[in-house]
Amino acid sequence: MINLTNILQKDEKIEQEEFIQGPFKSGSYSIWSRAYEEELDKKYGITLKDLKNGENHNFSKTSLSKNVRFFNGYDNGNSEITDCILNKYKKVPGFCSMIIKDEKELEEHVKQIHEASYSHYAIGKQNNFEGNFPYHCCGYSSRNLLLNLMNIGYPNASFFYNSAQDHAYIGLPFVINERKGFIIVDPTSDQLFKNKDKAPRNNTFVVFGHKWEYIPDWKSGANLFPSQKDGSSFINLNHLRQINGNIGEESFNMEEYFSSVFINPVEVLIKN
Repeated sequence: MINLTNILQKDEKIEQEEFIQGPFKSGSYSIWSRAYEEELDKKYGITLKDLKNGENHNFSKTSLSKNVRFFNGYDNGNSEITDCILNKYKKVPGFCSMIIKDEKELEEHVKQIHEASYSHYAIGKQNNFEGNFPYHCCGYSSRNLLLNLMNIGYPNASFFYNSAQDHAYIGLPFVINERKGFIIVDPTSDQLFKNKDKAPRNNTFVVFGHKWEYIPDWKSGANLFPSQKDGSSFINLNHLRQINGNIGEESFNMEEYFSSVFINPVEVLIKN
């Protein structure tokens, strides 16, 4: 498993192979998601990779469900989003990043965010989102994960959709020791890789700076970074306010997103 302390002590221009467990370019650092997954399998008494679509495991009666209040994709109700998220964060800037004090806290957030995605994946298999989860389910799943992360305490959670490559995932901007970055988590990442034995579920990585390269096998190895020129879009707390909690609508002004998101760093406290 990656030691985030070592990552932060190194020059971010160092070659990726020293730290990476995935297909990422210089400046981004992937966790070993299988190791995290094995720990969570023990915690919840399941084997995530073996879950079959549509099988009922009564997850609503277990602690796993605490991370998954929202699971209706585009149809998540406006009133519930308003009650659980918009009213909760009335005093939080719409464009915000989270303050992280040290490497240990960064690792704890990475684990917490990965666990939320893991929990969502288990519910996704049980409910068989979109009829063939996780395939063709990135928009539905990422909307769910966005709302669930906000619900457990992350107002900085952001939905990204690369229109040109037709894939959505989640990013959480942060500031640590004056360095800016993102925790990236993809709740349907395993559909993007040809080798299904090695395809990472809930792919999670840390990137420093405003840009990253996310290049799986999808679309012949295209970069999934949400750029303005690719017609990409986002949903964050600011946009949810503008559209009164209508999770189906997105903002296409990626330049505004990246120019604004680090202006207002806020403290984030997550209770395990």
